[in-house]
Amino acid sequence: ASLPAQALFRTFQSTNLQEKHVIDMCSAPGGKMAQLVSMGFGKVTAIEISKKRCKQLEANIKRLGMEDRCSINISDGLKWTPDNNHPVDAVLLDAPCSATGTGSRRPDVLQRKDNLEELLEIQQNLLNHCVDNILQEGGVVVYATCSILKEESEGQIKKLLARTDGASMETIEFQKEDFPGFETCIDKNGWLRVLPGQLSSTSMGLCDGFFVARLRRKGT
Repeated sequence: ASLPAQALFRTFQSTNLQEKHVIDMCSAPGGKMAQLVSMGFGKVTAIEISKKRCKQLEANIKRLGMEDRCSINISDGLKWTPDNNHPVDAVLLDAPCSATGTGSRRPDVLQRKDNLEELLEIQQNLLNHCVDNILQEGGVVVYATCSILKEESEGQIKKLLARTDGASMETIEFQKEDFPGFETCIDKNGWLRVLPGQLSSTSMGLCDGFFVARLRRKGT
């Protein structure tokens, strides 16, 4: 669960993290937000549509003593945009998905009747909105899912890169040193793809299936 946040940290670790503003999209329950703050990012804005889940976010921020570097917006991620005085350097989008990568420990998710087409539309719209309307030029988005379905993961990134309108994006390929223990899971595109049980023979043991990609918004 820490790898998407780690992907952002690796991107900016040679810069002054205190000056960076990061958006944690679909933030609840707040684990990623806490990771980003503990890594040293100076301002983390959590976007969460659920009022109920935001209460949990607020409780976690207070418990961890992170109020000075975190802010919470109860907003629809598809509509929220940043204040012009607070440009966004990075977005972490752990997108709503089918969660099929967690099936080995949560068999119930494989029996749910999620509307995949609806999820795919939400994912695509969120990703497009983040890069077009939230991220500043030169900014970085990390897109992650806990799905083993390519259409929710690799497919969404391929569609983003193939767009002819909106912000132009490019992959920042992951390097082996970015994720110790996951070196063999970096694909030919420079994205991270882990399948359930793939690392069972290594020191990493059993882990869920998931996908992470990192992209930069090109300048005009």
